[in-house]
Amino acid sequence: MKKLLFFGLISSLTMFSCGEDREDDTTQQVTLSQKIIGTWTISKKESNGAIIPAQNPCTNHGNFVFNSDKKLYENYKSNVNGNCVTDTDSHTYTIDENSQMITAKNSYGDEMIYTVSNLTDKEMVLTNIEGSDITKYSFTK
Repeated sequence: MKKLLFFGLISSLTMFSCGEDREDDTTQQVTLSQKIIGTWTISKKESNGAIIPAQNPCTNHGNFVFNSDKKLYENYKSNVNGNCVTDTDSHTYTIDENSQMITAKNSYGDEMIYTVSNLTDKEMVLTNIEGSDITKYSFTK
């Protein structure tokens, strides 16, 4: 009798515990607008397929800083009289999540449109096409 009760109890527990575990997936996918926030160092710059090296004594081309308030600071480094000097262009930006495009406008109303072809937590690739000129930036974070 004890064996019969024991097997009945085990069978009941097995039936109730074999159901599919359904935990609601509350994880939201991180959007481009969220992932892009931060300072991105330009690791490679290409113009029409040709790699443009950083100018000595500068160790890189500079960086792009995307802030959550939709401000973009493009900090470009260049050699001026043997010194590495940073020039900053300030923009506001919008992001089209569907087309993966960033539109940046400066205070004069000039627009730069970047296509995001790759974006991870640590790497990003942006391409800007103006007429027949194609500039591709590779970044690290």
